[in-house]
Amino acid sequence: MYKQSIKNIKAVIIPLDGTIFDLNRFRYNYYHHLCNDNNIDLSKQEFYSHLSNMYDMYKDLPLSKQVDTGPLNAKIERELFQYLKFKDIKVKEGFDELLEWFIQKEIKIAIMSTHRTKDAVEYLQMARIYNKVDYVIGSDTMSLPLPSTQMLSNINDFFQVKNEEVLVLSSFMALNEAANKLHMNIIYCQDLVKAGKYEQKTSYKTVSNLFEVLNTLLFDRYNEVEMYAPLLGMNNHMDKQELDSVRDKLLDSYENDPQLINIVDQTYQYHVSQLNQEIPKPTPKPRVQEKPRFFFNDDTTYQKEELEIEQTKPEVQEVSISEETHDIHTAPLHKNDEDTLISLLSQINKQKPQETITPVVTDFEEIKDIVIASHQDDEEEQTPSLFMTCIVNILYTLAVSLLILFAGLIVYIAFIHQFQTGNGIFGIISGIFNVYYSFIEYIFRFILDGLNSFISFIPSYPNYLNANAIFSSEGVKLFNIFIFHFFIISFVKIIIYVLRRGSKDEIDF
Repeated sequence: MYKQSIKNIKAVIIPLDGTIFDLNRFRYNYYHHLCNDNNIDLSKQEFYSHLSNMYDMYKDLPLSKQVDTGPLNAKIERELFQYLKFKDIKVKEGFDELLEWFIQKEIKIAIMSTHRTKDAVEYLQMARIYNKVDYVIGSDTMSLPLPSTQMLSNINDFFQVKNEEVLVLSSFMALNEAANKLHMNIIYCQDLVKAGKYEQKTSYKTVSNLFEVLNTLLFDRYNEVEMYAPLLGMNNHMDKQELDSVRDKLLDSYENDPQLINIVDQTYQYHVSQLNQEIPKPTPKPRVQEKPRFFFNDDTTYQKEELEIEQTKPEVQEVSISEETHDIHTAPLHKNDEDTLISLLSQINKQKPQETITPVVTDFEEIKDIVIASHQDDEEEQTPSLFMTCIVNILYTLAVSLLILFAGLIVYIAFIHQFQTGNGIFGIISGIFNVYYSFIEYIFRFILDGLNSFISFIPSYPNYLNANAIFSSEGVKLFNIFIFHFFIISFVKIIIYVLRRGSKDEIDF
């Protein structure tokens, strides 16, 4: 295995479907609901193992033997999009803060989706974050589907960065596998299932939410400093003069090794910042110079502790804070990083205090809402335009019928002498046309004479021919052919519509 690091990151790849939005859970709930209707068992682990791209993810799942997976995928994505548009889609907790941190650090942001690029763009636009990312790619591109490395390589080529300079925030196994082949840095963010052995083995770190990703990016590099400090001869008991002396000797000894010099500088800055934190404060108020602390408004444990602090003495206050935040990375920061962190925390603290994280559960009522909402949207969109659709279809059919009639007239006029003499192929065509028109005339005669026997004001066929003051006898023929073609084309279109509607209903179970 190669050594992963979160330092020197120049680009980050974030999957849209399980890291930014909770789409994989919605898809699982929907598919699981369909399986239950057909008395088929489906576990989250089985569904999770098939997450890769829109072409393959339903291919080997249980319902693939009963229904075409292509239309099924399209149906799920369409209704899911309509539902989330109706519900006002939101990104996962912590993503806004994480995105701002990447932008502040000038790290390029690529969004990849296991479904269409167009859908990914629409989701990002609905969440109002499309303009904040640098690149969007979906599974409908020319890239081979995951776990192929082609999609990730295309992103690297676009940003012109090395593999070791890329961080992948993965949420499923196929992405871990592809990133691992390219020796990229991976932080696995739990989505449908907990991280398994393979995800833990191939990731720099596994986390349960995006706040932990941000926490890792902010503080984990200081853990590395503490690891290097004993090897470089620096410790917390040294004063500023001793640290300067050790640093100067190390810089002289390793002046030809830029990587080691960088480690020396980071370790030196860390211990100097520790000294700055230990300088006695000019006033006895312990909260005046309080160190910035990484916490969130919905952290009830911290809020409870803070209330207890205000009711106790300053000495007890300092002890309880250090005990409460022992598990959180709170290593002192360099001045520039401290300013960045304070700015970021001010954004985080703007959250509403009563916001809670929605538990990830299988909610069949939610699936019903998806289907109902999507059908309501369809009806709302179709009802106002139904009249206009009928008018357009009628005009279109009339135009096609007229075009056929016009084409026949052009051919007849161009070869009129041959048709009149009836020689060769033209005689055969003329005979076929006479039989064809006799069939049309028989249909008109049958309809008009039949209606005339019941409804007196409708003319019989002979009266229709003789009492016609608008068309000549040849014009009546053309008009009959035109009307007949109109009804034939309309009948064919209705049959096609019914067949398509029937194939769609098969997917609806």
